Amino acid sequence: MWEDIEVIECLGERGEIIDVTKQARMIDGQTQQRWLSSRGEEVLIERSDGHFETQNGGEIIARFPD
Repeated sequence: MWEDIEVIECLGERGEIIDVTKQARMIDGQTQQRWLSSRGEEVLIERSDGHFETQNGGEIIARFPD
């Protein structure tokens, strides 16, 4: 079962606020992690610049600056 680790408030391309949740679970002694969008339960990919994009690459979801 997936467990929420942290929630980050981000900004979608259409100007909406999106909560992005980092989740983890243990399978056969190994930890798996994923990022999940609050909008439609989309699985996201964390980019090298720290922002996220949808799995199909259709939308960038930006982190707010610290």
